Amino acid sequence: MTIKQLETVLRFAYLNGYSSEQWIEPTKELINQQPELELDLCELLLSSLFSFTKVSNKLLESYICYSLELELIKPKTFLSHLIHFTQTTHDSFHQWAFILGLLPKLFDFINADAIVTSLQKSTQDEWVDLIHETLLTLADVVSVGLYPNHKFKATIEQQQQKPDISAQMTVDASSFFNNSSQVFDSQISAHSFNNNNTFDPESTLDIDNTQQVEEEAPLNDTNLMASQATQNTHHSMELEETHKVEYANAITAAQLMIQLIEKKGAKRIFEVRNNQKRQSGSNSTEQEEPWLSCQNKLILNDQKASTVVSQNSDVQKLISLVQRLTDRDAERRMAVHMKYHELEDEGTARAMPSAGVMGLLYHIVQIRPSLEDDYVVDQLMKLQAIKGSFDESFYLELWFAALTGFREACLNTSCQGPPSESTGERDKNCNIIVATNRLLWRCLVLVKLPLLLSKLKERKALEEEKRGDIKKPLNENDLNPLESSLKELKAFTGLVNACNTPVCSPDFFAPSSVALVDNMTFGDDDDDDIMKMIDTMSYTADLNSPEVTKAIRSISSNDIFTNIVQICERYGFVRPEKAKTLLGKQDFMDIEEGDDAALVDQNIKQRIQSLRENTTFKSITELVYIGLVSPIHLRTVVDFILELLQEKCRINGFNDITKIADALMENPCMIDLMVQLYPPWTFLTPLESVLNNWGPSLNSVAMDMDDDPVGGEQEELDGVQLLYNKFSKVWNFVYTVINRFKLYRDIDRIFQNKYDFCYRFFSNNDPFLYGIDVQDDFMEQTTNQWMNGLAGQDGLSDELMSNSRPQDLLSIVPTLLHRCILLYSAGHMEQDAFDGLMSYFEKKFLNFALPSVISTLCDELNYDGHTAIAFNALYQIIMSESSQPHVSQNSVLGALESLVEMKQQEALFYNDEQVDPQLMQRINDLRAHILNNNQQLDSKSEMLHTETVSTGVTPTTLFEKAELMFRYIVKSGRSMFMIDVDADTSALWDNVPKQQVVSHYLDMVLFETALSIGGGHWFVNMIVDQVLEAGKSGGAVRAAELGSCLIATPLLYSANSHERCFNLLRCLLQVVLPSSLSECARLNMSFFQGQTLGVFTSDCLVLMQGRDESVFQLGKYFFEALVIDKESSSIKQEEAEVEEQSEYFSEWDDTIIKSAVWRGFVKGLMSNPMIEEIWPNAFI
Repeated sequence: MTIKQLETVLRFAYLNGYSSEQWIEPTKELINQQPELELDLCELLLSSLFSFTKVSNKLLESYICYSLELELIKPKTFLSHLIHFTQTTHDSFHQWAFILGLLPKLFDFINADAIVTSLQKSTQDEWVDLIHETLLTLADVVSVGLYPNHKFKATIEQQQQKPDISAQMTVDASSFFNNSSQVFDSQISAHSFNNNNTFDPESTLDIDNTQQVEEEAPLNDTNLMASQATQNTHHSMELEETHKVEYANAITAAQLMIQLIEKKGAKRIFEVRNNQKRQSGSNSTEQEEPWLSCQNKLILNDQKASTVVSQNSDVQKLISLVQRLTDRDAERRMAVHMKYHELEDEGTARAMPSAGVMGLLYHIVQIRPSLEDDYVVDQLMKLQAIKGSFDESFYLELWFAALTGFREACLNTSCQGPPSESTGERDKNCNIIVATNRLLWRCLVLVKLPLLLSKLKERKALEEEKRGDIKKPLNENDLNPLESSLKELKAFTGLVNACNTPVCSPDFFAPSSVALVDNMTFGDDDDDDIMKMIDTMSYTADLNSPEVTKAIRSISSNDIFTNIVQICERYGFVRPEKAKTLLGKQDFMDIEEGDDAALVDQNIKQRIQSLRENTTFKSITELVYIGLVSPIHLRTVVDFILELLQEKCRINGFNDITKIADALMENPCMIDLMVQLYPPWTFLTPLESVLNNWGPSLNSVAMDMDDDPVGGEQEELDGVQLLYNKFSKVWNFVYTVINRFKLYRDIDRIFQNKYDFCYRFFSNNDPFLYGIDVQDDFMEQTTNQWMNGLAGQDGLSDELMSNSRPQDLLSIVPTLLHRCILLYSAGHMEQDAFDGLMSYFEKKFLNFALPSVISTLCDELNYDGHTAIAFNALYQIIMSESSQPHVSQNSVLGALESLVEMKQQEALFYNDEQVDPQLMQRINDLRAHILNNNQQLDSKSEMLHTETVSTGVTPTTLFEKAELMFRYIVKSGRSMFMIDVDADTSALWDNVPKQQVVSHYLDMVLFETALSIGGGHWFVNMIVDQVLEAGKSGGAVRAAELGSCLIATPLLYSANSHERCFNLLRCLLQVVLPSSLSECARLNMSFFQGQTLGVFTSDCLVLMQGRDESVFQLGKYFFEALVIDKESSSIKQEEAEVEEQSEYFSEWDDTIIKSAVWRGFVKGLMSNPMIEEIWPNAFI
């Protein structure tokens, strides 16, 4: 049998007008004899049908209907051949009208459950590809009717010669399928063309077929088109006779596509297949779904859409449906919205900003060094996805969080004002900690956050481009998401106005030149006074003209909202005309402000050019002042300083490096801002080779004109001492930054060469002694030479300093001091010689070794026989007025406590009544001197504060306060500011301090300290307890947000791997969750508490994903051990036995699995749609 026999039978029946019953008999015999002819029959019938391009053929249509009804042609076969005729959609309108009438009955054979089951068993199902291609074909049909001018058209004369299509009505396909009520009418319905109620794109779409859609019975009134064409003359061309069938086909095809998506589970089918693809390692999930291709067919921005079709509710619904399927973020947001809706009730309404966003932004300010920008942007994208926020509301949350912290930093603190007219003295109400903290928060709001938003928008654009999303062009009158968020922010006048504090005291910004900043910030407009100041400072009039000073003062006095809008406008987030609207200014009012910013921009460019040509200390200092006073120029200043420093390191310009380091040490606030904006290794790593290789023999002793003393306090130095002084400035800068921000915990990121001096010095926590621990002839010789020079009568010679390197002196300090103490204690060194040796380290050109000297003396306190000598030397250095500010004296307090304890133990051992009173008195004097000179002290608690540690926290109350802070954030919203604008954050704690301190309602340093002391297991267990408590008493969402933030955001940069985020997550999954769920089941805790715990766990997993491959493996093993039901438990247990795992999880017993808290826990895990995207089949 061949296809020719089928053709012969069909041709004979057709020419003789045989009915379908007469034609089917011989055809059926041929098919029964040779079943594979089914494919040929389908191809023959479709080819014959589409050979008639002008009119429909009722006889052929009846043959096709009858063969499908008798299943001579199976639905799969028919659809697989139909898609080959997609190219005919632009001209065979009548044929497609008939085909569209057949499709609803064919779709009845699609069983989504069976297809999904087949896919989950890794079995390919033909229906998946058929549904994919059918959707694309139907999209073509819709596109033809929606954009009638997008294809080749016949001439008007040819259109007029077309036969009257009303006389050739298409055969009603439903008659061949027992008059099924589900069949779409192939003819255009009057209701479709007369539907004035267009589709609402904001309405909920039943993508997952959660509801039964009630189909409207199609109306049949072909005369309605002509009446509407008469009434709407401006649409007469679109409603020509030639387009009627195209329009009807488009609407019918749209209805069919909606049916496939909403009722036939097409979305679910493709999701399961994509999960299988991801599990097999394939990343090409986008091209496995038809949604993007459908969107490209349905949305043609360069084509004019037919009004009739585009205003139809079904077509509008289809386009909105496809757009949402294409936009994964929007789809995910809808799912997440349902999760939050379940967790929230009237008593625990969602607060803005979320606790997770607050925790991340507070971390940027309070934990140093700050997280890298890429890390923060990745975390922000995950937080937005988890929360399901749209861009506008998410940006608003970010502004809220940043401004809330800024408001807390300003609370109950005031800045120094101008000198008093009566006394001439300044009222210093601000200390260095408060001033620095306020400056860091202002920098976050006006510099760091806009920078992060810029990178966030870039990342989103890349993601959209990768997905192939088509972004609708923004209407000129519409607001973009960031503009809209600023418009909403402006309405919160209480919060915004509370942040309008003046710039902090110039003493903390520019201690070496207060007059300059005073005139910029607080001075009057008297040009003569300004010019006198300029003359006094010896600056050029070009760079410090009165106009520039006034412009800087004007910018610095702007309110916080104006600064935010202006900075966003500079980044391009806000369009100029929208910026004027937000600020409520007219064009003539904006001219002056624009001139001020432009004038300062030009002035900074001139200063930068001048510094490139001639780097001077005063020029750098003045540029730093401008950056600190004018927030919109701060990033430009910081970027240039980093660029200049890196360039000078590259060309080994040591003199210029010295000036940069000296200027930054004179302005410590700028170092804080640099570390907040950029990782510290961006400016420390370039200095590594300079410090490793520097030597006095490589440099000239000639002194630059700019090397004049700062503030007139320079010692008289000459010769090689000047060179050592230069090295001292650079070394002190590096040492201060590393110790202040505890970078020694992650020294591998700072210094790359592990065998050179810098890396060995900072990584060596236990200095060794030459001649005892290490034998080195060269270092022995160097030690003897320096001992003779420092303790000898002739003093240090230029020859010794020229032939040695300061790096060698730093290496031998422990050995040198140990030997000197031995000689002194044995009577081989006079006291004057020993005191003279110690006094050398207080001189400016050798003070770079002073931290090592103090550390060595603290160690020597515990050596028997050395205590008195070491203590006297330590006492001399600490009590000296020349003690340098870069030297941290905090370690001395610990050494003194250890000494007291040792002496008390000795007294008990020797039955002495008390420790030597004279020694104890001197120890108390030294301790009091350190505490009194340390402005970070709260004298009542006798505890040193860093920049953000809350008041009233002592070692005995640390863990209690950490739990209390977590509970307060969960219960009360975003901060105490939510309750009362003027609330005192100090009221949260037991002791109200006498002096100004930093007290934030959310203190990440407090959690960092609790983690460091309490350990990872206590920390994770505390969070889980608070999450479960919130599930019972309210605040479930905020507890999950804050808890996941504390687990997934690095609090400690420590060599202790047990405190890393990954190990905290592993502790949660493997240790704390099993024990907690077991206890919850025993106590019969509620379903809702389990659901809260599940949401918290899923958030932790999602936030951690992507950082390390081990996180994915840990999550994979966790979900494999998870018991959804008994059947899945046995299957996963068999798979786990086959695969050797590196991570092991507890088996869940029946008591836990049958409990309500377990069911809630599993539901909470499943509520996060991102889980199955990352771990396919996690819940199967």
